[in-house]
Amino acid sequence: MSSTQSTELRSRLLPQAVALVERALGGANDSQVVEALLDACSFLEESAQSDAPIVALERDVRTETGTYHLFIRRLSSSVPAGKFQILITCDLASGLIY
Repeated sequence: MSSTQSTELRSRLLPQAVALVERALGGANDSQVVEALLDACSFLEESAQSDAPIVALERDVRTETGTYHLFIRRLSSSVPAGKFQILITCDLASGLIY
């Protein structure tokens, strides 16, 4: 994927990514989570052009408000290309007790 195509994809996905992150974070807009989401979508779209495409990935984003888990899957039969299924969860608490 050329840099122009990547820029166009990110521009097209940006408003939807911001809205999804705001919904997941209870109205807050965290640019770090939005940027991670757009990076992942761009990576998956680039990978689709290869001989062995990656169809899904998971990524953790640590911010001041918590750790967010991004699960992103590229829909391979999407027309136009570049449609993704996304799940954002928040790690409210985790640890080891004994």
